[in-house]
Amino acid sequence: MIVNLEGFLRTHGIYFELYNHDPIYTNEAAVKMKEEKGFIGTETKALFLKGKSGRYYSFVTFTTKNVDFKRLKQVVGEKVKIVQPDEMKAVTGQIPGAVTPLGYEDTVSLIVDEELFRQEKLVFAPARPDQTMVIAAKDLNRIIQLLGNELFVYNERKYKEESQ
Repeated sequence: MIVNLEGFLRTHGIYFELYNHDPIYTNEAAVKMKEEKGFIGTETKALFLKGKSGRYYSFVTFTTKNVDFKRLKQVVGEKVKIVQPDEMKAVTGQIPGAVTPLGYEDTVSLIVDEELFRQEKLVFAPARPDQTMVIAAKDLNRIIQLLGNELFVYNERKYKEESQ
């Protein structure tokens, strides 16, 4: 269900940086490793979600943001929940703490926090706890289009305005 993201990016001539390191499972450890390796970029987190319909989603946002599941329901049109670790491992081969935001087959839809598109570089685990990948945020749309994933844009501001 996951493509070789490094190979995919190389094939399409898309800029990326790849760092190998000891396995990381927490944001604190990720920040420490980032300082040690000396790279820059906005730390992201990805949640692998499942909709009431059985459809899978990858939601990518900032590591510091809490997830508003009511807003996610408005964005994708159905109630979603975090996939349990056993199911996620069976479906994607991934484990919690190293979930990739990108690289899924086109049957998985992506939900991207709109603020990420305005960052310079994005930092994430490419489906492995012992690697960190950095991409230019300006390439995010192109990567998603090339992979063929349906894209939903998560916008908290719009939701807060609509709720008032």
